[in-house]
Amino acid sequence: MLNGYNTVHAWSPASLGGGGYITGLIQHPSRSGVLYARCDVAGIFCSSDGGFSWATRNGGLTHAYHHQVQSFAISPHNPEVLFRCSGEVRSRKFYGSVHKSADGGHSWREVCTGMGFYGNGPTRMYGEVIAADPCDQRIVAAGGYTGGLWISRDEGETWKQTPLPEERFGCVVFHPGIPGVLYAGTISDDDLNMDYAEVGEEGVLGLLQDHPRGKRGRLYASSDHGESWMLLHEGPSFAELSFDCRNPQRLMAACIWKGIRSSEDGGRTWQPAMTGLLPGEQRYGTIIRDLHQPQRCYTAPDLRPQMRDVPPVPLYVSGDGGEQWELLQQHKDEDLSGFPAYMDHFGGGSRAFATGWAISKIIVDRFTEDRLYLTNWYGVAVSEDGGRTWQAGHFRGLETTCMEAVIAAPQQPGKFCVTMADHPPKVTEDGGRSFRDLPGLPDYSGSTAIVIARDDHRRYLYGLVGRGRTACIAASNDDGKSASEVLTLGRGLFVQALREDGVRSGIFYAYIDGPVASGAGIYRSVDGGASWRQTAFRPPTYIVELPHQKRWIESELLSVVVYQVKNACGANQLLAASPFGEGRILAGEWTEGIWQSPDGGDTWESIGEGLPFQQSGPASVLNAVAYSLNRPGKLYAGFISEGLWCSSDDGQSWSKLYPAAEGEIFNVSALSVGTGEHGEDLLILASEPMVVNGTDSQVVSSRDGGVHWEAWNQTTLGAVRWKGITLDSGGKGLLGVSCGNGAFHSTIIDKA
Repeated sequence: MLNGYNTVHAWSPASLGGGGYITGLIQHPSRSGVLYARCDVAGIFCSSDGGFSWATRNGGLTHAYHHQVQSFAISPHNPEVLFRCSGEVRSRKFYGSVHKSADGGHSWREVCTGMGFYGNGPTRMYGEVIAADPCDQRIVAAGGYTGGLWISRDEGETWKQTPLPEERFGCVVFHPGIPGVLYAGTISDDDLNMDYAEVGEEGVLGLLQDHPRGKRGRLYASSDHGESWMLLHEGPSFAELSFDCRNPQRLMAACIWKGIRSSEDGGRTWQPAMTGLLPGEQRYGTIIRDLHQPQRCYTAPDLRPQMRDVPPVPLYVSGDGGEQWELLQQHKDEDLSGFPAYMDHFGGGSRAFATGWAISKIIVDRFTEDRLYLTNWYGVAVSEDGGRTWQAGHFRGLETTCMEAVIAAPQQPGKFCVTMADHPPKVTEDGGRSFRDLPGLPDYSGSTAIVIARDDHRRYLYGLVGRGRTACIAASNDDGKSASEVLTLGRGLFVQALREDGVRSGIFYAYIDGPVASGAGIYRSVDGGASWRQTAFRPPTYIVELPHQKRWIESELLSVVVYQVKNACGANQLLAASPFGEGRILAGEWTEGIWQSPDGGDTWESIGEGLPFQQSGPASVLNAVAYSLNRPGKLYAGFISEGLWCSSDDGQSWSKLYPAAEGEIFNVSALSVGTGEHGEDLLILASEPMVVNGTDSQVVSSRDGGVHWEAWNQTTLGAVRWKGITLDSGGKGLLGVSCGNGAFHSTIIDKA
């Protein structure tokens, strides 16, 4: 039984301090302090104070890809009207939607599905591919990553495809000074961005699940609002265009690896405009002209950690319309304020290096001269003095980090730890209102699983992962002041989960996934995590790697984007320890079964018979296991697609607990078990939306062990991709974490 929304459960965003890629920024045409930012995985944000604090604008969105925004636009005629283009690719199929908002982004409705977009893809940081005509309120144009270019002639209500080829569009823009003129630039196969991806035999396009579109970029133009088109130029890729208000035939373009180029004849011919910019091959994706001083332009090459010959904040300015460029300033850390502390650890301890990393957009405030904004991998920064100094407001509200897992501290209400892709773990002691960092280690950039010792709250054990596909278990014994490596893992191994024994303190277990021959399996420590030995757990001989279907599970089904293996794919939920028996532990494998050990891992028994492993297709995989806190012998198993299953006899038999309706689909992306009514379990399930089975984002709970269920209202949050959820030790505070949408805290309210 599923009741209606329980309105007493309200979600509040946790204050993590930013952390995700902000790929675009636009300003309200008439309200100086209002800005909108787009993110590759977290949707759209709005600031009403000039970029120093932000709030999400994802209300009404439902599908998995709706938060992966490739482009957005605001109507210059009616600024309450906004558009967004979102989408992704799974199983070599592109998905995409154009949404429209009539209330400043508070709520959205779908208006077109003809194009595919790639919000977290290789062109996400370039120009906008949707544009509202500044001269005609009715006309809106959008170019897809797939599906060609479409035009609406009724303010975005209905759309029609134009005759342009189905190329990979990088920018779509109306000429600001010539009515009816529309430009559309495309991006070639060779100019795709694939930082850190391990390109295999398939090459870049195979890894992206893309298909060839051509070795040359193109620039098209229409003089009749998209009715007819001409090919203006062929060769470089066009990522962003800029226009000179003094000369309507003069354009500038950011052409990715071909640098900055200029045209004096409306885009028919182009010349390099690189004098003073960095020598050698750099990637340029943004070019902007100052509205207050039209002869002044700004650009920035795309700095990444492996690039050591680039200034820390590579902002370049031209005072003569792009003929000559110079570095705006050799920025130092003292030029930067209001940036989160974690940024100090990047680039050899340089906050300036982190600020300049992956700059995606520069915009000039249309109302205030010398006020600039930049966006990058962490958030939005603001300059009041033409770019010489920058402030970030600690990226308040831009909580876009991809999180792996969340755990509650034993015997400490309000204390949680979260692990995150690209960052070491964070700790909150006030239920998610503020966080502090646990220390990372050199050569490791992200965290996957964590546990806090029951009898020593100063001791943390956590899994770290490096970009070179290396991993370790780290230990901090001084409440996060320092950390050391206690188990180094071979290449390809990862810490999937960490647990302390449910009865005996100081005994810990680790689930290591990866190649079985390299050591994947279940490990045990009997000395508080100082040393580790592999237990007797061995999967069936045909399983050579955990997960057994690794490519499908990690790269396709559960990852934030198809090629980012082990990036926010729901770690720390396939290992459980019973509170009713020392050494009783439970381990699950995604597609092949569940095993239980009564003696700390010395012996194992398969108990997965009767569970729906891939019963309804390849997406029916195990994602979480748990013991009841109140009933000995009661176990839970949560599946993608197939929902929550329960056993009351230590796994000898299983039955489906939720959802009860035949054929209904629910993804148990996260599972938390607490103490409910009359000695029954309090169960909280979170489901991330997935294109593979068409599910929406949901959170449901049961106070009586699964007999009755209630849905939590998350309408304003949109399509949150939940990855972990847990109750604190007091059984009231709740923290949920997501894949790219941040973390949210709430409170369990007793019923009257």
